[in-house]
Amino acid sequence: MKNLIYQYWKGPMKPGVVASTELMKAYADRIGAEYRFDHNITIAGLVVDVPIYYEPANPLVSESFDVYDNVALVDIDVYPVEGLTDSMFNLLDGEDAGICTEPKQPYFRTIYNSGGINSEIDKKWATLCSNIWGIKYSYDELDRPEVFNTGVVVISKAGLQKIKKLWPSFQEYVNMMGNFPKFYKLFQDYFSAFIHLPGFNLKRLPNEWNCYMHKVGAHPNAKIGDNRPDNAKLVHVMFRTADDWPAEALYQITNRPVSEWKLPVNKNWPNDG
Repeated sequence: MKNLIYQYWKGPMKPGVVASTELMKAYADRIGAEYRFDHNITIAGLVVDVPIYYEPANPLVSESFDVYDNVALVDIDVYPVEGLTDSMFNLLDGEDAGICTEPKQPYFRTIYNSGGINSEIDKKWATLCSNIWGIKYSYDELDRPEVFNTGVVVISKAGLQKIKKLWPSFQEYVNMMGNFPKFYKLFQDYFSAFIHLPGFNLKRLPNEWNCYMHKVGAHPNAKIGDNRPDNAKLVHVMFRTADDWPAEALYQITNRPVSEWKLPVNKNWPNDG
């Protein structure tokens, strides 16, 4: 099997970016996959008028990715745990794509309203997508739209061809979002919508493959949300300015319990306050 891990970054090569690319390249080597990092390269941005939202989706438009049996899209703030040898490409078993949900997000979106993102807007967005494109969006047991995270996505060769042939263009999607908050125009919501198209075979990946660290709420002393299970594989460090942090800090955040973090004092770092 010919497998590829793909990452993208636009901007200067900050310490966190360098750390992620080095660790993901080493992980790819351990599992016998190829690795590709595109830096400041415009591909997807040529076909949509909000390129900053879609550059990480280059594999969905470029023919250079069609030679692979599977392609994994991995955000630049995702880090493999130390010594990871389990292959993310063993997760698919004939499905078109695999992605993790954010199981706590539907609840958070009922109590927070950050940047116009909330549960009621989620429902309006899902309804609009259903009315326009005939998708059958998924809801949780409390009738809240599920939230998917494109920080880690695995797409098969067949799935990639379905996306290129059957999914609406990025620009069509963005145009139809109209006055929705800009969050709903991002690639994450584009991908979350169209994995629900009839005939697209989706697999929900175990959440250890995209377990996220974040702050719960926006205030400076907000509690750290640690969503890493004991068998965490890939850790999504969703702290603001994390790409500026040194490799040692990111290593601790990825691999150690919060109680054992010993990070230098910095107002932007998660143990501060």
